[in-house]
Amino acid sequence: MSTAKNKELFDAFADDLLTERAVRPLVIIGSSKVDVLLLEILRAFLLPKTSAPREGDELLERDPGPLGTFSSRMKMCRRLGLIDSTLHLALEKLRALRNASAHSLLFDDAKSPVREHLADFKKSLTNRKSYKLIKERYFDEASLSRIEEWQCLLLTVCALLEAVREKVKQTTGNKITMRISAS
Repeated sequence: MSTAKNKELFDAFADDLLTERAVRPLVIIGSSKVDVLLLEILRAFLLPKTSAPREGDELLERDPGPLGTFSSRMKMCRRLGLIDSTLHLALEKLRALRNASAHSLLFDDAKSPVREHLADFKKSLTNRKSYKLIKERYFDEASLSRIEEWQCLLLTVCALLEAVREKVKQTTGNKITMRISAS
């Protein structure tokens, strides 16, 4: 997909995210987008699947499957060197926030443990250049409201993963071990 098309799709996603005014749906929508981006990064990097074309990818798309969950995808992206440790840490905090949002009857970002997860999530992103660029591009005010802060954090993570997805190249495998296994 072309960079222009990716930018257009990202802007459409950002527009949708920016219309949401409640924290719980923001977390669920944002983390769903992150999960899809992690899947696309891994799909772009890994060698092609061996299953029939009509079938889903046996590693990436089956749940339960080795890489069928948000958690396993982010860990694999880190272990393959596709994302750095600080982004991985931010994704861990987002996963904790998503789980609290999706699996708790009461979700209050001002109360423990959500408050602490949010503080760690925020701390891992707000000093990044990408956070400042997202803030300038999508938000007019110097200080952000509570909802805008969530939106800016989620858009930052998505923008970072979009950039990774655009740059990732498919592995050719380890030439030495491939030769050994073929002999």
